[in-house]
Amino acid sequence: MSKIGIILAQLGGPRDQREVEPFVRAIFADPDLVPLPGGPIVSKVFGWAVAKARGPFVRKNYRLIGGGSPILEITLAQGRMLEESLRERGHDAHVSVAMRYTRPDTYDAVRELVRDDVERIILLPMYPQYSTATTGSSENELRRVLAELDVTIPLEVVRTWYDHPSYLDFQAKLVKEMLETRPADRRKGSAVLFSAHGLPESVVAKGDPYPEETAATVKAVIERVPYEIDARLGYQSRTKPVKWIGPGTEHVLADFARDGYDTVGMVAISFVTDHIETLYEVDMLFRDEAGKVGIHHYYRSEMMNDRPEVGPMLADVLEGLL
Repeated sequence: MSKIGIILAQLGGPRDQREVEPFVRAIFADPDLVPLPGGPIVSKVFGWAVAKARGPFVRKNYRLIGGGSPILEITLAQGRMLEESLRERGHDAHVSVAMRYTRPDTYDAVRELVRDDVERIILLPMYPQYSTATTGSSENELRRVLAELDVTIPLEVVRTWYDHPSYLDFQAKLVKEMLETRPADRRKGSAVLFSAHGLPESVVAKGDPYPEETAATVKAVIERVPYEIDARLGYQSRTKPVKWIGPGTEHVLADFARDGYDTVGMVAISFVTDHIETLYEVDMLFRDEAGKVGIHHYYRSEMMNDRPEVGPMLADVLEGLL
């Protein structure tokens, strides 16, 4: 039996206030996420400038959710659950975590798997929908690190799993549970806003499949939900000065209000953990926006986080490669 190393790739997040500005700087200096003319030097200068300008604002938002992001702890728990599920299925699996913009990073993950003497490495990005800005960036970084460290262990990459039945079933279950917090006679026809992370228009213009895969995920989830709903898709986390795809989540909320809804259920569809985009943007920022436009009953679905279904679901996603 071969010893398999699995790297869970995730965006990362600052653990405390000191890490906020370096985190923002790293994101906006990544040419896969924010492609700019002029090469690496221009990207680094741009990242530094955005971090300086937005640092105080972003630190304030993280203070509102406790000072830092829970994404690392949740992803580590997901990794443990995946490893346990794979071993229960008879695989000698070793799971490590690589945060793209914080520690533990890709170097840490690779070194851990090398110490474990794995014979294969599989990259499993925790982004169900593919984008060059997320999965692509993580893959590029992993290949660069493997070459720099002269690691020749064979690598396979799960580039997308937006349409995997186990993922869709799990996501639909979360939506169903959310709807069932409402009285039975009010579930049919419920307004549900699926909110996905935004993406710069410049990335999509190059043929990035993220919008299409996200829309396909939403469609497939809706088909699995046992209630008729008015479902719409919006995009969040859209930061100036870059132009982002739309419609914005706040605009979709306003559309629901104009159509007479005073209750909206929120589903953070492109995320698999709680972090700043759910705990601040969805739970606080968009709740306030909803109230301003006349939506007075606002609730959201749980995230996958460390629910017991996570390990088997991720193991199902990997099964074809094992």
